[in-house]
Amino acid sequence: MKRLVRIFCALLALLLLAATLVGCGATRPVRASSRANRVVATAGKVKLRYEELYYITMNYIKELKLTYGEDALQSEAVRAELESFVWGKLMSEETALISLGYKYDLDVYKGEIAERVSEDIAEIINGEFEGDREAYIKSLEEAFMTEHYARKGFGTSYLASEIELLCAKSLNVDDATVRADIAKGDFVCFRLVLVKNETGDAAGEAAALATAERIQRELAAIPDDVARRNAMTKAIASADNKDLGDTLGYGYYYPRGYLSAEYEDVLFNLKSYEVGKVLKNDEGYAVVMRMPIDGDYVEEHLYDLKRLYSKLEYNRQVTAEFEALQLEKTRFGEKLDLTALPPIDMDGGSTTMLVVGVGGGAILLFSAILGIVYKIHRKKKLN
Repeated sequence: MKRLVRIFCALLALLLLAATLVGCGATRPVRASSRANRVVATAGKVKLRYEELYYITMNYIKELKLTYGEDALQSEAVRAELESFVWGKLMSEETALISLGYKYDLDVYKGEIAERVSEDIAEIINGEFEGDREAYIKSLEEAFMTEHYARKGFGTSYLASEIELLCAKSLNVDDATVRADIAKGDFVCFRLVLVKNETGDAAGEAAALATAERIQRELAAIPDDVARRNAMTKAIASADNKDLGDTLGYGYYYPRGYLSAEYEDVLFNLKSYEVGKVLKNDEGYAVVMRMPIDGDYVEEHLYDLKRLYSKLEYNRQVTAEFEALQLEKTRFGEKLDLTALPPIDMDGGSTTMLVVGVGGGAILLFSAILGIVYKIHRKKKLN
């Protein structure tokens, strides 16, 4: 029996050596560690995990301390702000997108999407971190992000593309559809000046708004359409404008329903070359001017304009999914004190690294070893 044990130990050592050699060069999906993987809330079929809450919480605490000082969390009002922000942020468009993905049998952690993410991460590690995975994990730690959660971030961009492609296939949009909507007035073309908050604080916000309002007043005061259009071109070329999406000056073309309600209320009620009120968006403050539809541009860009319909359908589906979801905290989530969250292993899944790293080969090799041991043991008994 002792000889049998020695043989088994020797074979097991070979397995571990082989697993190490094969696993070192493999890019493997890493599971979240046990605490990171615990579910803090659900939204439909989507499980929202501790790692995501930890990322949102720790980064927002950092912001709160910059705003209110190091003792910020001593304030009851600030703690309430933290609580509201974190749980509100968990119920995001990304959550709705993942929920929608399940309906299309798509998952950011499975299949082709997961494979693409693994390739992206391998490129990042080999490129930006010169093959040093520990340095990559260190960068995630500084951002309070697990590698498992980082994969979710990469995966959602691929998920969005896949769903948009499926939306395009389900729609019957052709060249005639675009031309008909333009004829009905259901397309808008506009140019804009975007003014951003350069400092990121309240003073910068006020300065950005003041600049945008000044540009809007100056343009609106010009009575002649041609002169106003030329002034808009100069404003777009000025240092105040931070929008780089319309460098060729064709303007932005969108079908009705694509933009926010506020933007559409302004733009579709403007005449050509008329300037609307200053509009707030995620990037800053926009001064908009409606432009006439250029027929030649439309004919040359029909493919791109048709794609807008699939994006519109994608936005509609994500919005509908978001509105249908409801966040429900788990008992574990209810008990969490956001001001004192326990830390987590950002690399995660270290106990599963061997099996994941070598894939089925390790399992087959281990099965073979068990078979050999069994045969030796059986032969010994028969003799």
